Amino acid sequence: MAVLLILLALLGAPLFAVIGASALWGFHSEEVDLQVVSVEIYRLAEMPVLLAIPLFTFAGYLLGESGAPARLVRATRAWLGWMPGGLALISLIACALFTAFTGASGVTIVALGALLFPALVQAGYDERYTLGLITTSGSLGLLFAPSLPLILYAVVAQQVDLDQPVAVDDLFLAGILPGLLMIALLAAWSWFSQPAARARHRFDRSEALDSLRETVWELPLPLLVLGGIYGGYITVTEAASVTAVYVLLVEVFILREIPLRAVPRIARESMVLVGAIMIILGVSLASTNYL
Repeated sequence: MAVLLILLALLGAPLFAVIGASALWGFHSEEVDLQVVSVEIYRLAEMPVLLAIPLFTFAGYLLGESGAPARLVRATRAWLGWMPGGLALISLIACALFTAFTGASGVTIVALGALLFPALVQAGYDERYTLGLITTSGSLGLLFAPSLPLILYAVVAQQVDLDQPVAVDDLFLAGILPGLLMIALLAAWSWFSQPAARARHRFDRSEALDSLRETVWELPLPLLVLGGIYGGYITVTEAASVTAVYVLLVEVFILREIPLRAVPRIARESMVLVGAIMIILGVSLASTNYL
């Protein structure tokens, strides 16, 4: 059976099917009622913190469809382009911030990759290095709130009843320092390994102020999430709700960069991703409990 599961995985079978089949086979071989798998999924559905995942994902997809990525790149270039590391530092900061806004690196790579990749290549960066830089930059933001992997880790840790309780807000706080350190190290590596990174953008005060005015609606988001959670005003789930409503109002009704008729499509696309995450998480918990 184990060989069959490995073969199915190599042939491209869905991940949730392989993990779920391994859990069912394990419980069956131990003569345990297979209803334990459905019980695990039910326990998962009962967790309030899990509501944060679809809400943050929906907000991230809305930001990705709007002009927020371009505004964030312009603001980062205007304020940080004069520093050593040049465009590489801009890419690191912009991608990390946008991932912090959205909670998912995939949205960041799609939204910002098309803007940053041509600019980096044109500036003289190696093409393969540029691809790695953008991909890595998107992953860096996962260390900052609201990170979906950190939320998922907390959910799994709470389900397996660890001796030391794991709270989502503690994980958010713990990720700040490593995230900033990795950004600094990657910026330094870019400066030493890529001669093009030593070119600097002249600081223009008027351009910096204009870019700040452009991003006046997006910049409060991290402060809203982190300040609300660590100030004790809102929970993680409430922060996700506030973020989703805030982004919807700003991008659809205030800035009007997303037509109202496009919102159902964006919601559907974001929930497809959430559904994939949830089903993998459910069968993974069942497999973990078997082990």
